[in-house]
Amino acid sequence: MHNYQIINIHGKLYKVKRILKTTSINMIDGWGDVLRTLYHADIIFKRGEEFYVCETVDDIDYTPIP
Repeated sequence: MHNYQIINIHGKLYKVKRILKTTSINMIDGWGDVLRTLYHADIIFKRGEEFYVCETVDDIDYTPIP
């Protein structure tokens, strides 16, 4: 089981699949699509000199157990 970091951006939650240095990515055409496919992610954020490859955490319906 993996312990993923969860980040909150503008009130939405994202599961961080991978953090990559911007210098390690060869940003040719379609590089974002390749990373999203490779890591089963749906969004990439850039913060400073790092890319955060993330999956959106959807809201779930649940019933609390008493």
